[in-house]
Amino acid sequence: MRAAVFHGNQDLRLEQVAEPEPGPGDVKLRILYNGICGSDLHEYYDGPMTTRTTPHPLTGVKNPVIFGHEMSGEVVGLGEGVSDLEIGDLVAVEPVETCGHCLYCGLGQYNHCPLLAFHGYNRGGGGLAQFTVVKRRMAHRLHKGLSGMQGALIEPLAIAWHTANRCRVEAGQTVVIHGAGPIGVGVFLTLKRRGVEAIIVDPSPSRRQALARLGAKTLLDPSAINAVDAIRDLTAGRGAHASVDAAGNAKSFNAMLHGTRVDGTAVVVAIHHHPVTIPPFDLLMPEVFVTGVALSVDAFPSVIDEMAKGSYPLDGWVETIPFDGILDQGFERLRRQEGMKILVDVGTA
Repeated sequence: MRAAVFHGNQDLRLEQVAEPEPGPGDVKLRILYNGICGSDLHEYYDGPMTTRTTPHPLTGVKNPVIFGHEMSGEVVGLGEGVSDLEIGDLVAVEPVETCGHCLYCGLGQYNHCPLLAFHGYNRGGGGLAQFTVVKRRMAHRLHKGLSGMQGALIEPLAIAWHTANRCRVEAGQTVVIHGAGPIGVGVFLTLKRRGVEAIIVDPSPSRRQALARLGAKTLLDPSAINAVDAIRDLTAGRGAHASVDAAGNAKSFNAMLHGTRVDGTAVVVAIHHHPVTIPPFDLLMPEVFVTGVALSVDAFPSVIDEMAKGSYPLDGWVETIPFDGILDQGFERLRRQEGMKILVDVGTA
């Protein structure tokens, strides 16, 4: 079968590899779509970081590895013991495998398992391939009527769902979202469904326009104004009930922190690759709760339900590219911040 295999820094090859077969408790999928994530860009251009040059302690997998962790697929094979899925079902893949017996797995906080392995980085397979095999618990059946494109968005939207939960807000309150990439869009749509007002901060005119078409009413360009001053003006001087850093740079982090009101919540979901200096006084006086987002936990069923209800429209921010275009139409364009959410059409490869 055809697959996009990551060998190391800026070395992603379209190769012919052996087609996998399911073992006990496994599900074999024909991949339909796989999204390109910001973490894929970091891995490709700056890594290896999440992938490994030594065997992963849970799976034994090391580079080279098939890329791709935001995927949808059609069930084409069932391993021994799997009886609650059927051939032909469409599923979204929760791309984590955990040990199942550590403290965090026992508490239901499996996203903190110290042995966590990620499909597409350090498991034996990935979504940028014609077929892949996952554990049964990783496969979430889509509702009838949902498409493969929608299914491939469930993973990033689950991160957004978890982020919205971490904001600790209620209907009628205000959240500022710094960064209007796919996660920022997902957080906005999730909060919108819950009746929470959102202020969007992003320097890209095209991204702000996309959010406006999705219903965002207040959009700020941080390159043209002082974002914190504007946020304070819009919130009667108090700041937002919560703020989200979905951009991942020092400017967005500081704006998140200083644009949040006393006793509010500042949530970091973006991956930062450079240290951010936080003067202790900036935490001491505002009494802002600062927290992060570690993947998602138990969010897939809720996001699939909301997708079926129409809470996550795709128009204006999601596009598809062919398998052959992974690098030039996918990675390179996203690195130039062209496009928002790009899905690779693997099913027609």
